[in-house]
Amino acid sequence: MSTIRDRILQVIVAGVEKLRKDFDEQTGRFLSGGGWAVTNQDVIYPLALLYRTAHPANPYHASEAILDLIGRAGNALRDAQYEDGSWEFVKVDGSRWGPVYMPWTLYHWIEAYRLVGDRLDTATRERWLTGLRLGFEGVYRELEPFRVHNIPTWNAMSLWRAGSILGERRWQERGLNCIQQAAAAQRPAGFWPEHEGATTLYNLVYVHAIGLFHCFTGMESLRECLRRALEFHLTFTYPDGVPVETIDGRVKYTGDVNLSGFPGFSLFPEGRRYIGFLLDHYRGGGSVSPHLAAAYEHLVEGEETPIPQDAESYVRTLEDKALVKKSGDWFYCLSAVTAPAPASRWGMDRSHFLSLFHRKVGLMVGGGNSKGQPVWSNFNFLGDYIPVGAEFEGDSLRLRYARGEGCVSLSIQSNELASIELRHKGDGTSGLLLHFQPDEPVLVNGTPQASCDVPGPALVEHRGWRVRVPEGARLAYPIRPFNPYARDGAAPPGQVAAILSSWADRVAVGLEVA
Repeated sequence: MSTIRDRILQVIVAGVEKLRKDFDEQTGRFLSGGGWAVTNQDVIYPLALLYRTAHPANPYHASEAILDLIGRAGNALRDAQYEDGSWEFVKVDGSRWGPVYMPWTLYHWIEAYRLVGDRLDTATRERWLTGLRLGFEGVYRELEPFRVHNIPTWNAMSLWRAGSILGERRWQERGLNCIQQAAAAQRPAGFWPEHEGATTLYNLVYVHAIGLFHCFTGMESLRECLRRALEFHLTFTYPDGVPVETIDGRVKYTGDVNLSGFPGFSLFPEGRRYIGFLLDHYRGGGSVSPHLAAAYEHLVEGEETPIPQDAESYVRTLEDKALVKKSGDWFYCLSAVTAPAPASRWGMDRSHFLSLFHRKVGLMVGGGNSKGQPVWSNFNFLGDYIPVGAEFEGDSLRLRYARGEGCVSLSIQSNELASIELRHKGDGTSGLLLHFQPDEPVLVNGTPQASCDVPGPALVEHRGWRVRVPEGARLAYPIRPFNPYARDGAAPPGQVAAILSSWADRVAVGLEVA
């Protein structure tokens, strides 16, 4: 029977051949779609792990070809550095975001150096050391003063690790001090707030960083912090292993299982089961993932105990700010997290507060928030679409706005049928985000449509489920959200939604799985 570490190694190994095809012989860069970003080089850590790991499932142990690849990839990082050790933050689409001490790349580069530095030729080793010292000196400067955020927390862990490898005690001292501050800033519910609420995706950056720091140092005081974080992620993970986006003030639903945080989660029996559950649902095939490399090296193995996702039904809450329910094949989340519209491009408008998932077809309602798009909201009172407060009334969520009031209720009627009711008081509209995928057909009253703006009553079918658009409502598709990760804000092709809206004071929407 394979252990979790065996399974992790198999995923890494399975991704190597595709990765080698993406390697540019002339520059030493790993390309992605023909483009390059600094973080593309992060794979040198898992490649170095494969080079050093003797295992029956690993054909790359002591491979000179892999070592050559690693050395050239690290030299490419050095080639791209500015004199101060920073890199131009260039994304694979060619957009430029200015110089940065790229946190992920520096950490994965130092781990690769730890693993294969003694196998590199002298010139390459010295080039690597020069680049690493310049980079981490930049990180050292930027961590004073320390601001609790996901990137500085990662940098603190990384700086301590680099200090332990390169013998820089002052780096370790600063890293330790910052990690202690970050751990103390965690909310009792297990998350670090960003933009006045939780972010399920970026919370994993904290978990991965602090989990690794615990592995490096054995600091027992971090254990409770990691346990709380595990409980948070157990609550906000869909039955298919994907993070729940409903309470996230930054990112949208991706449909991908995230492979971060395993070292910290593995400290606990539930966490080890959770890791196995995530690997069970990982659909990415092979992945030369630096996060998996860290998990392979630092995972704590032991007994496993059941997690909520193993149960037929359960109810979990986030203080008084979110409600999660699983009932048979259904899973839904209601969020009462409200906040003013953030000025930063990275923070989204918290304006849609419901997600609905079914085991057979995946996410049906929800998908995350947007920015500057009133149509992306549950309620819109003539441009007033961001509530000033929210509270639960049983299983219903009441939202308060400057110009009105809205209420969201959800009812599971059978294992195939659910209904959502939206009510509002004031001059405005109600709306639902329906999670459509552009590579799957949309049928309107039985006719395939590439796009539509259809009034009710109508029957719209997609991916094995159907929604009944009631009279007085409309369904429009496709609608694209603002994407902060693109310079022009354009959403990637797969990120679209259908939006059902109604002027009626009360609208009930039926959703049925075929």
